[in-house]
Amino acid sequence: MAVLLPRVFKLDQFVTPDEELWLMRSANYYMALAQRDFVDTYQKEHPGVSIMWAGTAAYLLKYPEYRGSGEGQTTGMRFIYFMDKYSKVAPLDILKTARLFVVLGVTLALVVAFIYAYRIIGFLPALIGFLLIAFDPFHLALTRLLHLDGLMSTLLFLSLISFLSYQKDRRLLDLLISGASAGLCWLTKSPGFFLGVAVGLLALVVMWQRRPEGKRWWSIKYLWSCLWPVIVWGAVGGLVYIVMWPAMWVNPIGAITNVLLQAEGYAEKGHFSSIFFNGDIIESGDLGLKYAYFYPLTYLWRTTAVVLFGLLAAAWGFITRRRPFNDSIARLTVTGLLLFVFIFTLVMTVGLKKFDRYILPDYAPLDLIAGMGWASLAYWLLAKANSTLAKWGVYLLLVAIVGVQFYSAASTFPYYFSYYNPIMGGSRKAPQVMQIGWGEGMDEAARYLNAKPNADQLNVYAWYSRGCFSYLFNGHTYYVASDFGEREEDMQKLKAADYVVTYIHQWQRNLPPVLLNYLRDKIPEKSIWINGIEYARIYKIN
Repeated sequence: MAVLLPRVFKLDQFVTPDEELWLMRSANYYMALAQRDFVDTYQKEHPGVSIMWAGTAAYLLKYPEYRGSGEGQTTGMRFIYFMDKYSKVAPLDILKTARLFVVLGVTLALVVAFIYAYRIIGFLPALIGFLLIAFDPFHLALTRLLHLDGLMSTLLFLSLISFLSYQKDRRLLDLLISGASAGLCWLTKSPGFFLGVAVGLLALVVMWQRRPEGKRWWSIKYLWSCLWPVIVWGAVGGLVYIVMWPAMWVNPIGAITNVLLQAEGYAEKGHFSSIFFNGDIIESGDLGLKYAYFYPLTYLWRTTAVVLFGLLAAAWGFITRRRPFNDSIARLTVTGLLLFVFIFTLVMTVGLKKFDRYILPDYAPLDLIAGMGWASLAYWLLAKANSTLAKWGVYLLLVAIVGVQFYSAASTFPYYFSYYNPIMGGSRKAPQVMQIGWGEGMDEAARYLNAKPNADQLNVYAWYSRGCFSYLFNGHTYYVASDFGEREEDMQKLKAADYVVTYIHQWQRNLPPVLLNYLRDKIPEKSIWINGIEYARIYKIN
């Protein structure tokens, strides 16, 4: 319930910009399945297959008639036009249902992961660690969307934990679950493939730690006993990858080649437009190794004080070998999780395209290690407690720690993205350092304008207009692109509109400059504030 409840409410509150695209791709995926056109189940190189399965389930539940719409394989503007003019179901209703399927998948995966963590590190460390995960604001924000990073990171975490559990008990079922989770992870987003590197290196660590005495440890028999689980793990992951993606049935070479080559292209090409980071506007392609501190800094901003202090406690407990870090499998768990975090962060750092959400897979492992750190501190305090009252004080401390983590999330519900670590300056300082906003706030702007007389007749230009604004606004929405103003007719059309809505990272990046210069001396009719941050401004034009 701790995992499910913070994620399941108000799933239709706001929309992120990429979700409109995944709703469209899910429609294409659903249509391809209905027409047995399996080649077209390849929609994007990410590849996002598990997300499109969730979207397909939503169409089957809310709008099964879509397969008879005659749309075929649609594109962005055509899909928007169809859903606006002809759809029998509001796209927001389909999106809400698809999000629910994602939340249920995330919840199931984390419940199974908790069972494995309980086996390998003990009940109290696992309980605290998973409560930290359940109430981690950034993890919460991304695991309740029809989007890639939340589901990928959860499946990846389950695969890691179940593989570590296999190393303890050598149960074949654990290995199969780990491999299957890996396959679903790879189907979600291609960076999940680096899980294979971490698992391979972890197997080598185990092989070295458990080597028999003498010179026989490097024998073929011993090496095979250590390496065959990795082969089985990869084979199961590959089988799931093939079975769950129909494009692999008919064009396996083309599908996998596109995934790998395009993933490399994303890393090399960088962003399509400038981004704002650490007070600077950084042009596309410039976010290379010069900004190697990008992910460590964004992690400090996005994580919580409870997790950071828990990691310090874990370091102390690990070095001094205090419970639970005195157990070999617990130490192997920490080693494996940190090994993955290091590899994944390093790989993401090399790429030119960087967003804070790209290292979400680091959050659950570090939250679990932080939980182990708090448990280690609790065990130490309990050993020193000389009265029942003192022992109750230790348990109350753990309740308070989890309570602070819970408050970090609850205080920003349902806009979990608006949380920023108070140790770093919180929401007051974040706009000076972090690029803010991924659609939250545009919903409130839409609701404000919906309260206007004849709102359905209003013409509004808006940033993040597709989905973020249009799914909630009753009137006519027009798109503001980053190159807005370069065409003579752009400003003419704008001046004929009723309102324009601008967004915070437009101001941070000065995009588009022509529009912002036009609005510079105008006073907004309404500003949308969330958690102390101004997210959107609504200007009346006519």
